[in-house]
Amino acid sequence: MQPLNQPRWILILTVVVAFGFITTIIIKVSNVLSESSYSERTDEQTKVTIITSDEVVDQSWGSLAYIGQLKIEEQFPIEVTLYSEINTEALQLETVERALEDGAKVIIGHGREFSDVFTELAPTHSNVNFVTIHGHAIHENQSVYSFNQGVIEAKAGIAAALITVTNKVGLIDAIDAREEQPQFEAALYQSNPEIAFYYKVVDSWDDDAKAGEYMKEMIDEGVDVIYARGNGFNRAVIEYGRQNQIYMIGYLEDQSYMASEWILTSVMNDVSQMYVAIMKDYFSEEGIQHGVKLLTEEDGVYQLAPFGPMFTKDDLQFIDNEANNRD
Repeated sequence: MQPLNQPRWILILTVVVAFGFITTIIIKVSNVLSESSYSERTDEQTKVTIITSDEVVDQSWGSLAYIGQLKIEEQFPIEVTLYSEINTEALQLETVERALEDGAKVIIGHGREFSDVFTELAPTHSNVNFVTIHGHAIHENQSVYSFNQGVIEAKAGIAAALITVTNKVGLIDAIDAREEQPQFEAALYQSNPEIAFYYKVVDSWDDDAKAGEYMKEMIDEGVDVIYARGNGFNRAVIEYGRQNQIYMIGYLEDQSYMASEWILTSVMNDVSQMYVAIMKDYFSEEGIQHGVKLLTEEDGVYQLAPFGPMFTKDDLQFIDNEANNRD
C-alpha cells in the first residue's frame, strides 16, 4: 500500500508548491501595479516648498522646518525646497512666486506670518495647496495646521500654582498668544485665586537679550516660577533662572537636562510632525482639506515631559486629580 500512496502525496505536494508560487507572483505583480499607479500620481505632484522667516540653525524655530523637511522626504516620494530667512513681505511674495514657477503643488509657510501672502496668491493658483503652520485660511485651496496644547498647559499651570511660594508666576512668550492660549493662566487662577500673573512678549523666537531682560524684571517683582514659551531664547532664560534659583517650565523639548533641579516640566511640541500630517493628508483620497485642522496628541505633536524631583508622589497625584476634574 505504501508504494501506491507515494505518487498521490507527490502530486499533492506539487500542487501546493505550484499554488504558493503562483500566489507569490500575483502578489508581486499587484504590488508593482500599485506602486506604478502611485508613482504616476506623485510624479505629477511631487514638488513641495517650505518657507520660514527664521534662520535654520540649532535650537531655532527655522530648524524645526528643516527637521520637518527631512521627515517628509524620508516618508513620501516628494522633492522639497526649503527657503529660510524670508522675513519681509517683499521676500515672501518673491519666494512664493518662485515656488509657483518651479511647479510646487504644496507650499508650506512655517508660521502664521505667511497667511496674508497665501491669501493674496491662492485665488489665482487653484491647483496649489497653500498651507501654514498656525495662522488663518480663507480660500478653498488654503489650509492651516495647528494644535491646541491647552490640556497639557493647564496641567503645567496647576504644577506652577502648587510650587510657587510668592504667588507670583510669569510667562515669557515668543508671540502674543495670551488670548489664543489662555489655559496656563486660567489653571493658575483656578488652582489659587491669589496668584498674580506676569506676561511678557519677546516678539521673537530667539532674542536672548530681550527675554533675559523680561526675566530679570519678573524676578525683581518677586516671580518665582516662569514658563518660557519660546525656542531659541529658552536656553538663555533657563540658564539665568538656574543661576537665580527660579523654578521654570520648558518648551518644545524636555529641557530638564539644562537645570534638572529647577525645571518643573516642559510643554513639548514636535512641530516637525505637523509636516508629516500635512503630507499624509495630501496623499490621502480626500487630500488636504480647506480651513483649520487641529492636530492632537495622537498626531505626536505635543506631550508633557515628566515632572521634576521637586514634586512628591502626593503632589503628582494632586496635579493629576486637578487636571482630570477640569476635563
